[in-house]
Amino acid sequence: MIIGGRAFRWGARLFCAGCCGVVSWACGTAADPEQMPEIPAADAEAWDARIEIGRPGHRIEIRAAYSREYSEAQQVRAEGGVEVVFREDEVTSTLTAERLVLEHKRDRFGMAGGVVLRAGDSLEVQADTLVWEGKEERLRIPGTLRVELVQGWERGRNLISNFAVDEWTMERVEGHWRGHGGKRVVVRAQRETSRWVAGERQVVYDSVAVEYDGMRLLGPRAMFRPEANHFSFVAGINGSDSLFQFSAARADVDMEAERMVARGAVRYSEKDAVLSAEVVEEDRRLSMLQAKGAPATYIQGARYIEARELDYRRDERLLTARGAVVFREQDRQLTAAELRYERDTGEISAWYRVVLQAPELQGRLTGDSLFFALEPEAGWMSGAPLLRRIGDDGDTLTIAATVLYFDLARRELSGKGNFALQTTGVKLNAERGAYNTDAAQVIVAGGVVLGQQGGERDYSSRLQADSMLVELVDRRVERIAVPGRVFVRIEANGRHNWIEGQGGRVFMAAGDLQRIEVDADADVTHRHPQKDEVSRFHGKKMTLYFDAEGLRRALVSGAAKLVTRLQDEGGEVAVNEVGGEELEIHFADGSISEVRIGPDIEGSYYPPEEP
Repeated sequence: MIIGGRAFRWGARLFCAGCCGVVSWACGTAADPEQMPEIPAADAEAWDARIEIGRPGHRIEIRAAYSREYSEAQQVRAEGGVEVVFREDEVTSTLTAERLVLEHKRDRFGMAGGVVLRAGDSLEVQADTLVWEGKEERLRIPGTLRVELVQGWERGRNLISNFAVDEWTMERVEGHWRGHGGKRVVVRAQRETSRWVAGERQVVYDSVAVEYDGMRLLGPRAMFRPEANHFSFVAGINGSDSLFQFSAARADVDMEAERMVARGAVRYSEKDAVLSAEVVEEDRRLSMLQAKGAPATYIQGARYIEARELDYRRDERLLTARGAVVFREQDRQLTAAELRYERDTGEISAWYRVVLQAPELQGRLTGDSLFFALEPEAGWMSGAPLLRRIGDDGDTLTIAATVLYFDLARRELSGKGNFALQTTGVKLNAERGAYNTDAAQVIVAGGVVLGQQGGERDYSSRLQADSMLVELVDRRVERIAVPGRVFVRIEANGRHNWIEGQGGRVFMAAGDLQRIEVDADADVTHRHPQKDEVSRFHGKKMTLYFDAEGLRRALVSGAAKLVTRLQDEGGEVAVNEVGGEELEIHFADGSISEVRIGPDIEGSYYPPEEP
């Protein structure tokens, strides 16, 4: 050790090179420098003093305006603008204070009174006291202190570091940092461990709380990189802001980019809704949450949404789901490839492979595009929409249209454009139609065509009208009411019937035609091509009965008239005509077998016998 100065009083001595001391108040049992024990009179004193202490790998230079040496206590006391410089080839760090005590016995020194520690280009530490322990090469500030950096400042207690001040620990920490756009970041922690890694400062906080941009983050441990404005919570995180509370197993918070990535059992909650996923990325600039999971879920009361990916715009309260999307509310379920949910309006839009199942529909509604207003419980489906109902017996009912509209509250499905209904033995087409599941009725209008193919019977029929009311039983057509003009064509076992009238009903059983009732202007043409027979009968009203052979019986009333054209084997043509208030016509093997006239006139019509 070298001690230099302008003048020393008698008795001055030099300490051995390489030795240094520490103030007695540095450790827990020592006294404060302001309350140093009585020290004998100085052996020597100097002004503009300089002390050099050599240590392996570095040296320490001490300068002071005035110093005194105490040989018996092996101490040097300096005061008046004390400066300490740690050198490792070049200046590593500097210390300034009002007073310094160097203790040779304990190989340490202590500083007090406006202590300032500077290291690197920007680090500055302010404290009341500081201790350097040479044996451990440890610098310690036992009281309160303030750390100044380019990015901000910290307060704490009990800082422990090395002479280069490139790593340290500190307790009861409060940090104030400058975030993106001048936003303030406040950090509070029980303990801090800070070090320089690859030219960047890394701080590890224990029991940390972070406040930033209206957000509060809590965790047992977090790493902070001030230069990058980046936090990593590695042992769990809980947070909140004005809208959300959230938690996760770990999280990375990029305050510069205003993004956070949370991983592991992530949970965001707001008011009555919860978003859960394995990974959630939050973009605070866009107020966007992007969740991924197997699956990610969003639950709001009785509403449940799951998908491989969920995007939630917090300000707009708008949720977008992609990949294996499922929406459920009570007994209703909707699946799709993509879905959009507007929380405030309760509206859903879905795309690609959309399937809606609801007890009100009693089946599956499928298509490529859907809109669903959840509060009025109504919406529409487009993109080849189709309702399919399958019974326990395998009977299937399908309804399709260009667009299908559903009203679940009214239990009604309606369609516009190419409306089509198909069930056992029946195909129905119209411009538009409506199906009520409670009443099991379908109302159709506009170019209505109903085609019927006999189940076990070898015949088919075709009904045409402007509108129809179709009644179903167990997904099969049982009754058809036609309020306006009706045209019917029936082919059975090679025989043909043409029926025309104003208003009427058609009755079916198990997909087979049973009866047709015509209310007015009834006209029927019956033809047997094999026998070259044509019969035409008309009246005000008419009821026609069918069986496996086709037309079996006809009841005609109100100015009833029957005209029959017959041709024998020789080619001779005979025409028979009969009329009355009522006619009862019976058919056998496709030909008229009997005609009864009534009620006032008794008589019968018998066609010529076959030769």
